[in-house]
Amino acid sequence: MKNYDILIIGSGIAGMSVGAELSRDRKVLLIEKEKELSYHSTGRSFAFFIESYGNKQIIDLTKISKHFFNKHHNIFLKKKGVMFIADLKQKELLNNFYKKHKSKINLELLNKNETIDKANCLKEDYVYNSVIDVNASEIDVNSLHEFYRKKFLSNGGQIINDFLIDEVDFKNKKWIINNEIKSDIVINASGAWADQVANKFSIKPINLIPKKRTVFIFKPSNIEIDNSWPLIADIEEKFYFKDQSQKIYASPADETPTHPHDCYANELDIAIGIDRIQKATNFEFKSVDSHWAGLRNFVNDKSPVIGFDDEQKSFFWLVAQGGYGIQTAPALAEISRDIIIKNENKIDEFYDISINRLR
Repeated sequence: MKNYDILIIGSGIAGMSVGAELSRDRKVLLIEKEKELSYHSTGRSFAFFIESYGNKQIIDLTKISKHFFNKHHNIFLKKKGVMFIADLKQKELLNNFYKKHKSKINLELLNKNETIDKANCLKEDYVYNSVIDVNASEIDVNSLHEFYRKKFLSNGGQIINDFLIDEVDFKNKKWIINNEIKSDIVINASGAWADQVANKFSIKPINLIPKKRTVFIFKPSNIEIDNSWPLIADIEEKFYFKDQSQKIYASPADETPTHPHDCYANELDIAIGIDRIQKATNFEFKSVDSHWAGLRNFVNDKSPVIGFDDEQKSFFWLVAQGGYGIQTAPALAEISRDIIIKNENKIDEFYDISINRLR
């Protein structure tokens, strides 16, 4: 039987980043049920670093992550900007967004003409005004995940793919998995499967809700794509799109509650996305080149869940990152390390993301 200090379940950005942090001081094993690493949510993300995105907890975590990205000279970020657009009915919502965030981050409020000048793909009779988050950046998700994977392995961390948990026991303050792995601590970083994993360890679930998000790609037939366009998002997040490799990557921003599974885009969600984007833009296209879907995972307050379970102090939660998991991963990994290695726990006081709030 192989002995470890910490066993991490899940190879997405959450599991890999915390593994990289913890493996500096502890003997760590990461297991993944799929044959490929980061097969589900992380591997299907096109992510942005947006400081105005999410609730207060997410914004606080994003600020912490910013130190990580700056420390690495922004090698994972490509500044592009995000333009939040509003029609006439949404103008008050957009103006309130601007007032709320303008003192904290670099925002520009644009009228109709200024908006069209920045993104001539938008319809003049649709857009009323917009706000640009100037410093918002694309995140190179693959490079970020690979950075953490290499760091984890260089620290002596070990990874086992295609590993199914069939049997769990807890004896003498040790977790025993399949009668072949023994560990002092288990970290549940299994994304949409977090409650199922908890059940295997006889831990009370947190009522995690996986929600499906659809992405589709098309090439406009009537407009030449301009690489200077920012990512463009409806202020109510009814759709968003960006240019990449002379094509448009788009989403209806759907959040359809579902169950843990290898999800796929369906025709209705794609049709909804096409309809919303064609109403707002001048894009014409005859077909969708490709499409996919991924699971974003939430609890009711849409904040992450982190920390040792109250009833089992050797079972650690690192889940429910929602649509913010990539940009908050550095922060959550550092906070998790402080809790596990340094026994420092400030998440109740400062971030309100602790598992304790759900118990």
